[in-house]
Amino acid sequence: MNKFKGCKNILKFFVFLLSVFLVFGCFTQVANAAPVISLYPSSGFSTIMVSGTGFSPSSTITIYWDGNSTPNIPTPLITNFLGDFTAIINVPNQTKPGFYNITAIDSLGGQASFLFTVVNMTGPEGPKGDTGPQGPEGTSGEKGDTGEQGIAGEKGEKGDQGEQGPAGQMGILEEVIVAIAFIFSALSLLLIYFHTRKKKPF
Repeated sequence: MNKFKGCKNILKFFVFLLSVFLVFGCFTQVANAAPVISLYPSSGFSTIMVSGTGFSPSSTITIYWDGNSTPNIPTPLITNFLGDFTAIINVPNQTKPGFYNITAIDSLGGQASFLFTVVNMTGPEGPKGDTGPQGPEGTSGEKGDTGEQGIAGEKGEKGDQGEQGPAGQMGILEEVIVAIAFIFSALSLLLIYFHTRKKKPF
């Protein structure tokens, strides 16, 4: 009976040692494993599920989108006793197609990254529509302030004097005056002539 009891105690001791080695081996594997993250999906334009393994157990995780921290669900994000986590984030650059780096960092500095592709969801340009009716005339805006007076321009060079034009034709009034003067002159000469004739003897 005592021999059987001793074998039973030895068996319990070996089971205990085996359990210790298994637990120690698991923690050693977790401590030595390099952190890794995966994305689902790895391309798109909306929600992303981020899964991580190999991080520090019971550690706070911060997720970065191209170097900037991004909100995640759940908050706070803490790894389990194996250093694993799962979180959900939203794409902050939905309208900017391209490649973006997603990085997860734990509180002890362990980190892992994965590249995400934001796809272009813009469709082809449609045909040009018909011109719409003219809208109502808008109200007149307020009159703006008077601007400053501009700088005076440079004075141009004086041009050459033109040639003298031909004499203009005499007007009707001038012709009448000249004719009257001519008639008076003729009459004066006749008066002088006859006056001198009266003084001569026959």
